[in-house]
Amino acid sequence: MNGVLSFIVGVIWGSLSAQFLVQVVTSVAVTLVYLAAIISRKVSRNMNFAGALTGFFQSIMYAIFCGGGNWLTSEYVIDYATWNAASIASLFAFVGTIIYVAPQVPGRIVLAKMCGFVPNFM
Repeated sequence: MNGVLSFIVGVIWGSLSAQFLVQVVTSVAVTLVYLAAIISRKVSRNMNFAGALTGFFQSIMYAIFCGGGNWLTSEYVIDYATWNAASIASLFAFVGTIIYVAPQVPGRIVLAKMCGFVPNFM
């Protein structure tokens, strides 16, 4: 029963960790876009500052979720040092989820760019 439970947790955590990692990368990129928009001053500085601050806090929050969840699962559920069913399932779920969610990143960066650089966009 323990092996089945660790396999299920491995699949779930592999998918969640990929989503958290993509969210961290996206949030950092969006923060950098809003910081560049503050310098250009085409849109209100307050709006760009709010976007940069939100992106910064999102990147910190999702980095904590990704790192903390990885620590919890590796400490108590999944043994990443061996090639067991749980670690392989986690790896496949991670790669599959990265392939699925990675195409969303450019669209979110373009949206942040439009919000930060185009007046009256939203």
